Order: sequence, then structure tokens, then C-alpha cells
Amino acid sequence: MNIASKTKRVTIVGGGYAGSALARALDGVAEVQLIEPREHFIHNVAAIRAIVDPTLLDRIALPYDRLLRRGIVRRAFAVSVSENGVELTDGSSIESDIVVVATGSRYARPFKPHEPETSAFVNDSRSAHEAVKAASRIAIIGGGPVGVELAGEIANRYPRTTITLVTALPSLLDGFSPRLSEALVKQMQDRGVVLRLSTKIRNLTDTLAPFVGSLETNGAPVEADLVFPVIGAKPVNDLLRALAGAQIDDTGRVKVDAWLRPAGASRIFALGDAAATGDPMTIVGLSRQVPWLARTIKGLFQGKRLEDAPAYAPWKTGVIIVPFSPTGGASVLPLTRKGVVFGQRTTAALKGKHLFIPRYRKEFGLNTKG
Repeated sequence: MNIASKTKRVTIVGGGYAGSALARALDGVAEVQLIEPREHFIHNVAAIRAIVDPTLLDRIALPYDRLLRRGIVRRAFAVSVSENGVELTDGSSIESDIVVVATGSRYARPFKPHEPETSAFVNDSRSAHEAVKAASRIAIIGGGPVGVELAGEIANRYPRTTITLVTALPSLLDGFSPRLSEALVKQMQDRGVVLRLSTKIRNLTDTLAPFVGSLETNGAPVEADLVFPVIGAKPVNDLLRALAGAQIDDTGRVKVDAWLRPAGASRIFALGDAAATGDPMTIVGLSRQVPWLARTIKGLFQGKRLEDAPAYAPWKTGVIIVPFSPTGGASVLPLTRKGVVFGQRTTAALKGKHLFIPRYRKEFGLNTKG
């Protein structure tokens, strides 16, 4: 595949972490249109801490108007994609030389926005904050990174609250290094968090938002005033599923070829949580995907054949940074083939202290201290 067109038109559907980063990377070399229905980019990495510190909300809702210098951010919904461009709900179409689908994933409230209006996300987060303040017993369902981070934030801010983390799996952060789990379990125990492994919930009434009530399990019940279901992200890939020949993996992500193209497509690429790239659904994975795709697209516009470009290679190990309060946590970094586990000090310096807020405010053209 090569692109003979004199134009260099790239349309990116989805203005989350993957789409916005790729748009910025291509802004100086292509005619970029970023399609995103939301009012603001929500830096949801910090949404967990915002539940206990709502003053962060004003700093993590970032307007799109300064993201691109040459390109356009168009507030709209896409209804379909093709080799030739993108169709929008208003009936208009955008002709493109390359289409990138980066529609991300959904998560329970209030960790990610569910509506286009920013006020809905802010209200969800503030409501969760008030519920946490009022609760004396909180249950968290899910032993992934969000569940662990949430337990740490609540334990740090409200040390008298009884916190129970429940997971059906035999360990925390299943699929990552066992040493990562061991480090986090010890910190949870030191903070007084009750950990219930290999425990199945029998009366899960809601998976999309916090709810009031205790939990019935395959063992002893979990008494709680407030329950947070945090049982994983769900890929948003309706546009990709609609492509003829699209295949879905066991996690709900769309399968892609060695150059991140779905369903035998030629000029359609998939990026981030919606695509089965081989990386976990974290922004750490994107730190590898976005630069690769930006280089590849630039090469196509220079007349190079895609098949001559290096295929995408995911991280060889599960790379992740998991804070447990601003000063705690553990991480796996790709310093060796199997990865190296780092503890609280490194994790706090990399992410826990600032949650990447200054970095993303700068990328969106805002005051890093605002």
C-alpha cells in the first residue's frame, strides 16, 4: 500500500488519549480532523483521586480549542468509517486519505464520562465524593489497577473508613508480574484494606455506577454502605465492528493486522483500547502505539509502501504504573524482557504525585499550574 494522492488528509475518530496524541503528532505534516463529540478531554487518569479531592475537577477537564495549531477538532458523532472517509450523524461526510479509529473504552461512573456534556461527569464525580465522605464501610469490586488505586486514595484521605476490595481472581492485577501484586498487597494490608481474593459476588445489582448495599458472596457477606463496581474497561468499537470481515477477540477488541489495520482494510487504522494491539488497555501502551503510527503515516505521505515499514511490536511485558495514594504504589517498567518491578518511591515520582496533570494541561495548551 502507498498513497499517491497529493493531499495528506487524516481523519481521526475519537479524541481520547490515543486520538488526541496522534492528532498532535501529525498536526504539522497533514490536514488533520479530529472527530470527538465531548465538550472537553477528560484526563480520567486523575478521576480516581478526584473522588476524594474534587478540587482536581477543574484541572482535568481540558478544552480542545488549543490542542491543534493547523488541524481541526470537530465536535460530532461518527456513524461509519470507510476507506474514503467518515460519515457523521448530521449527514455530512469527511473525505480522507487515511482514517484512524481511536474510540477508546467505557468504564463505570465516575471514572470515565458517559455523556458528551462535561457537567454530567463533574456531577457524577461530586456525587461519588459526597457518598464516600458519608460512608463508614466501602466495598470495591475489582482487583485491577482502578480498584487498587481507588482503595489507596480512599484509605489515604479517610483512614477511619473500612475498605474491602473484592475480586473473583486469585491475585491482584492478574496477568501482570506476581511481584507487582505482592508489593501492592503488602501496602494494602499496611493501610488496613481488607482483601477478599477468589470471591464471587452473587448480588451485583449495578456495574456502571456506585450503589448502596452490602454484597452476598460465595463466602462471608461483605457489609458496606457504598459499593464501587470497577470490573474493567469495555472497548468502544461499534464503528470497527461494522466493517465487513471485522473480527473480535475475547476481550471485545477488534483484531488488527501487523500494521494495526482491521478487517483487511487498506487505509483504515485502529488504535488504543478498541484495537487488539497486544498491549494492555492503559495509556502506557499508547506511549508505544502512537509514535509508531505517526511515523508510519508520515512515511506513507512520503511515498513509502506500508509493507516496507516495520510492523507494530507491542510491549514484550505488561507495563503498568499503579499508584496507591500519592506516595505509594508499584510499577512494572520495560527495562528487561520480563520487566522490572519498582516500588513506592519510583511510582510516586512517575505518576502518583502529579497523575500526569501538568503534562496533559501543557499538551492541551493550558497553564500547567492552573
